[in-house]
Amino acid sequence: MVFIDLKDKKLFGNEAGEDEDIDVLNSYYIDHEDFNDFFNKNERLSIVSARKGMGKSALLSRLEYKLKKEADYMSPIIVRAKGNDLLGLGDFADKDQAYLENYWKQIICKKIILEIGSKIGFAFTSDEISIIEIAELEGMKSKNIIGGLISRIKGKIPLIEAEPKSSIPNNLESLLNNYLSNNSDSKVWLLIDDIDAKFQNNEKYQARVGSFFSAIRALAFDFGNLNIRATVRSDVWSCLRHMEDLDKLEQYIIHIFWSKRHMRDILAKKILAYVNRTYPDSYQAKFTIKSDYNKLLDLVFSSPINWRGNPDVKLFEAISAFSNRRPRWMSQLCRMAASKAKQKPTTQKIALEHITYILEEFGKNRRDDLIKEHNHQFDELELLIDAFRAADKEFKYSDIENILEESFIRGRSKEEIPPVDGSKYCKPEDLGNFMYKLGLISRVHDDGKTFTHFSDDPDLYRSNENRIDNIIWSIHPSYRTFLNIK
Repeated sequence: MVFIDLKDKKLFGNEAGEDEDIDVLNSYYIDHEDFNDFFNKNERLSIVSARKGMGKSALLSRLEYKLKKEADYMSPIIVRAKGNDLLGLGDFADKDQAYLENYWKQIICKKIILEIGSKIGFAFTSDEISIIEIAELEGMKSKNIIGGLISRIKGKIPLIEAEPKSSIPNNLESLLNNYLSNNSDSKVWLLIDDIDAKFQNNEKYQARVGSFFSAIRALAFDFGNLNIRATVRSDVWSCLRHMEDLDKLEQYIIHIFWSKRHMRDILAKKILAYVNRTYPDSYQAKFTIKSDYNKLLDLVFSSPINWRGNPDVKLFEAISAFSNRRPRWMSQLCRMAASKAKQKPTTQKIALEHITYILEEFGKNRRDDLIKEHNHQFDELELLIDAFRAADKEFKYSDIENILEESFIRGRSKEEIPPVDGSKYCKPEDLGNFMYKLGLISRVHDDGKTFTHFSDDPDLYRSNENRIDNIIWSIHPSYRTFLNIK
């Protein structure tokens, strides 16, 4: 008999995909049909764009798993880094975009050299490996990047050894030659995450992040045996879309969108993976996602429920509504509801009452996530969110203006309002557009079920159609209980 332990944190997976055990992640990962180019070894460059919590980092982890496990990739050299890892290798302060593009190329090559050092059993320090000169990069074009970089290191050995603090071993050249002979045909896969951490929508950050994407495009096609994969938040990409040269990158962008079916399958597959780990010989372990997804969900969730006037729907409908198509939100919602359900010893499944009970705390967590992610873009974000407490569920442009004037601005002058996303505050519309960008509000269409988000139409809030009150906006359901919105 299968007994699902609702207190087991592994049931719904790790909320941070990059922290999940790689084998566990692989056991429940849903391969979206839009991800084929991201995994394709013949695609030199691919960039995934999505909102926070949509699985960008998990996608990189899935690719890393495939690179290590699947023979088709032929034992590649994998270099995985976060944006802060690369930023820590150089000085990016107050530089223009043209300079920064070349500088990013140098920093990325430096990172690959450090990875080579770790593979040969010698940990180069950042100080020992100086920045590669632009002329050297130009001379390496069209060549195998590993061979070109190793030749560069070998040419610098006498200079490195002359450094007083150098700890370069005497057999370094031999180590490099052996590594090159064993990896001369290996592809380098560069996986870069969170390059847009702490992004602010001003010229400084636009130049820094925009030049990074220009640099990886050039590197991917200038050198042999190099594939690059990167992630970017969709709101950040929308802010960069006007920059020169980035229009050429649009063809390499994959926008993550999870349909309701995808979300259902992710949840069902997590349950199936848990059953396979815990009860591998059970009848339920033979279930398949394609034909048995309802049976898998019924192992954990109590259905049917009365939802939006329909008395005969699955509990997943409620989970889907509050998760906003974000896998991380769905995992946290289910884990919190499971914890509530287990407070009653006789409870074996999660019911709607358990989800309803935790919605206030869940909404608070969503608010806190927004503040942690975006407070650097607006110092008074918490106060801005709280201004909408007890507001109506839906409103027009003029309603938002009135709420902001009465509950947030409160007679303060423009100079007393902090900059909004890197720009000087001018009028309440700036705040409304910022809320739209963060996902606090979305356009709701006539059917009450279809929404437009910032990534779908970044200019919608500032449109004339909105300014004449022809658009209806709604606070997302996940925030409503916390904000006391009925």
